[in-house]
Amino acid sequence: MTATPPTLNLIGPGRAGLTLAALLAGGGACALQDVLSAEYATAQSAVAFIGSGLAVRRLPEMRAAALWLLTPPDAAIAPVAAALAASGTIRSGDIVFHCSGSLPSSLLAPLAASGAHIASLHPLKSFADPAAALQSFAGTWCTVEGDAAAIAVLQPLFEGLGAQVATIDPAGKTLYHAASVLVCNGLTALMEAGLRVYQNAGLDRATAQQMMEPLVRDTLDNVFALGTVRALTGPVARGDAEVVRRQLAALESFDPQIAAAYRALNSIALELARAQGSAPQAALDAIAKELQNYQ
Repeated sequence: MTATPPTLNLIGPGRAGLTLAALLAGGGACALQDVLSAEYATAQSAVAFIGSGLAVRRLPEMRAAALWLLTPPDAAIAPVAAALAASGTIRSGDIVFHCSGSLPSSLLAPLAASGAHIASLHPLKSFADPAAALQSFAGTWCTVEGDAAAIAVLQPLFEGLGAQVATIDPAGKTLYHAASVLVCNGLTALMEAGLRVYQNAGLDRATAQQMMEPLVRDTLDNVFALGTVRALTGPVARGDAEVVRRQLAALESFDPQIAAAYRALNSIALELARAQGSAPQAALDAIAKELQNYQ
């Protein structure tokens, strides 16, 4: 006999929330019931994207459900949890989880007092394009923390979607999320900085973006194949202090903010270069002085 999938309600259907709900409902792992957003039109759009569920206008309209997925903005998670607890809809044994990478499951404490099992599950993935994220979700790492009873349900549920699930200490979530911001959002900002410098060098933006793509992809491949120390190339790895000096001077004239990013990133690159051991230490010391001279 086929087991009946658990019911699922969604509150705050942003790009991550509607993608996760679509994955859970589309594969039959859950039966999507009600979707609530601050704007009714947003809930309607989410239901249309997911292909199931009912858009509702107010929290009291939401029916009881075995699983509650909360994906509003981080600042709204605690107020939503308090309102949901006060609604009386939560039953003992229901599972309520949010998907913030930086906030702990303890924000849902009012729901635990109502008998729910609470957790936080964060997919380490960019949801810039939900349609594309649906197709590429398999293999995504997710970190989870919270009640053991909630994790016991959520972990196999998401592993069934192809995710890899790791537990995390809630005390480390701020740094964990900061690391994720650096390698995802920071990388995007770094690409923009590079494009601006290419344009200032005389290249049009479209050509510059085409030129940098193979360089960026090769670099990422090398980092994951070789590790950061062996993957490092360029003037810092070679110990070329004169190149670093000229580039810093040019960047300071063009955009001091980008020059500051160059200094900060190359200070870390200098540590990698010292570990790599290819360049003479005296040459690396000279680069350290150049980086300090512009601070």
